[in-house]
Order: sequence, then structure tokens, then C-alpha cells
Amino acid sequence: MKEQKRIQWHPPFCSAIKLELRANKKDLSFDSERVLNTKPIQMDLLVIKKLPHAHIQNEIGKIFKGHNIFEYKSPKDTISVDSYYKTLAYACLYKANSPTANGIKADDITVSLVHEGKPVKLFKWFEDNDCVITEQFPGIYYISGIKALFPTQIVVSSELKTQEHEWLKSLTDNIGVEVGERLLLSANKLSDKDDKENADSVIQLAMAENGNLFKQLKEVPEMCEALRTLMQPEIDEAVEKAVEKAVEKAVEKAEKKGIEKGIEKGIEKGIEALDNAIERLKKGETPENLLKEGFSEEIIKRAKKYI
Repeated sequence: MKEQKRIQWHPPFCSAIKLELRANKKDLSFDSERVLNTKPIQMDLLVIKKLPHAHIQNEIGKIFKGHNIFEYKSPKDTISVDSYYKTLAYACLYKANSPTANGIKADDITVSLVHEGKPVKLFKWFEDNDCVITEQFPGIYYISGIKALFPTQIVVSSELKTQEHEWLKSLTDNIGVEVGERLLLSANKLSDKDDKENADSVIQLAMAENGNLFKQLKEVPEMCEALRTLMQPEIDEAVEKAVEKAVEKAVEKAEKKGIEKGIEKGIEKGIEALDNAIERLKKGETPENLLKEGFSEEIIKRAKKYI
């Protein structure tokens, strides 16, 4: 049985968050899969707010402090109580690893957990432990209470507004037509190189997980044109490679033909030289004279055999 290739969700997630927050890219720095220790312990994404007074436009960034830790779960995973504690552990370890004593303040850290579906069991656990869950924006829930060591938000991507969060909403294996169309049109409007690369990462995943929908979208003229524009660099690269290969093949063929012609010519010249040497030896010329005139020893040796 052929092994199914595992889809990598985390790189497109990091790309999606960067696109969500691109209006403030000068105010933020992004560190994907930040290593927290000498052993391979990594948080999914660390977003650092460079200036305390910077106003973050996207709803996801409204909670931001100086250091903002993200934990992402793909649609096939779930956000559990243990996921929450693991993210808290990352935040605590990140704070503890500050280069100077208390260099990172606890009240300058936020925690964000992102998943497509609402984590019902985790929400129930929060409620049972006297935490308050507030839907600050559609699909964005703030958690407060004794169990929330840091300002915390749970982002439910399926509940986010499509008009503002098409990038995160596209990280799904069940994308809707509206989101798919919005994704392609938004990607086509991007001009920044980094933004385009991030969009490509999200689109590649969306297309891999939602092949049938994108086949349908290809039938819509506007969407077909959008897809063609997005795929043009890849098409150009493929054409360039095909041309290079064709040229390489043609050169190889020409070289081979040239070698064959050269061999053929060489054989003709060799036969001509042999005939000439035989004729002159028959007329009484010495091998020494022929050698002086440039006949090879091999030709002279062979010519002698025919006399």
C-alpha cells in the first residue's frame, strides 16, 4: 500500500499569520518554530511587537504585548487541556530563558491557540475552573481567570470573518467557495515579495487539501484568470526548464552527429592516405620518405602488407 504523504500545516499557518498581520509588518518580528532549550522544544510561532505603542490593525493582534506565543493545531488535531498547558509551559520556559534576570516581564507575554473548530472540552474546563470566556471578536475568544497565567486568546478560524481573515480560514480541508474566491483575489493583489511567498505557501496547502473546489473555481473566468496569474511564475519556470532541456538535447544530438561525421571523415582520410602510401611504395618510394612527408607509421606499416 502506497504511503500517503503527510501534509505540513505549520509552515502555511505561520505564513497565514504573517499575512493577517502584514499591515503591521514593520512593527512586528516573526520567529517560526522558536527553539526554547538545548533540546528540540519549539513553539510554533513567536511574534515580537517591536514598539509598545504600535497599533495592531488585525483583530488577532489586538491582544498583543511585547512577546506573543502561538500554538497551532491542524484540522486533524484538537486543542485540549494538555495543549493549553503545553503552551503555558512554552511561555514560562521562554520567559525563564531571558538573557537577563526578569528581562521578559510576565505581563508582557500573551498566548494564542489556533484551531479550525471550537475546543468545546477545553472551554468546559475553563468554565469549571472559574475562568471567563469572552468572544471579543467573531471567532476570537479571550480567556481570563486564575488558570490564565498570561493574557490568552483562542482563535477558532472557522468562525472568523472571511473579509478580514481569508488566510487563516483557508487552512482547512473543507474550504468554502467564498473563502476560496477571496483567497485567490486577495493573493493577486499582493505586491510585496515576502507577502507573495507567504500567500503561495497558504494557496499550495489549500489546493492540496481542496482539489475539487479549485477545479470548480477554474471554470469561473475571473477565478481562472486569478489562478493563471498566481501560477504564472511556476509556469514560466516550467517552460524555461523545458526549453533548457530541449536545447541541451539538441546540442547533445548535434555534438553526437558532429562526432559521427568527424569519425566518418577520419575514416575516409585514413583510407585515402593508405591508398596513396600503397601506390607510392609500389612505385619505389622508401618508407623513410613517406614518414618525412607526414604519413603515420601505422599507415606505412599497413601499406607494406598490400605490396
